[in-house]
Amino acid sequence: MIRVKKILVIGIGLAASGLFLGCAKSFKGIPEVTSQMAMNYGVEEATLARGRGIYMAHCATCHERVHPGEIDPEFWRGVTPHMAVKAKLTAEEQQQLLHYLMVAHAEVHGLDSEH
Repeated sequence: MIRVKKILVIGIGLAASGLFLGCAKSFKGIPEVTSQMAMNYGVEEATLARGRGIYMAHCATCHERVHPGEIDPEFWRGVTPHMAVKAKLTAEEQQQLLHYLMVAHAEVHGLDSEH
């Protein structure tokens, strides 16, 4: 029952994101990691690069890659642990992935990495 609830929550979140995105600006390409990005958000460039690599290698095996700027950070925080289990990521890889998603989202929106 709990598994069904998680799937339902993820599905509703993706559907809501899709509705929201209909009016949002269009994003192209998955953001590359830069030294400036790492410095702006106080995260090691290597950590962000590993997180992007994880995103590129693992996330598209089950579904289409979504630009990190298109998804609300709270949704990323909620869905990443569930997807990390499915992708068989270590705790460290999960953290690297989440760092990348938060920073890439913030970078395209000009925000701090918590929003």
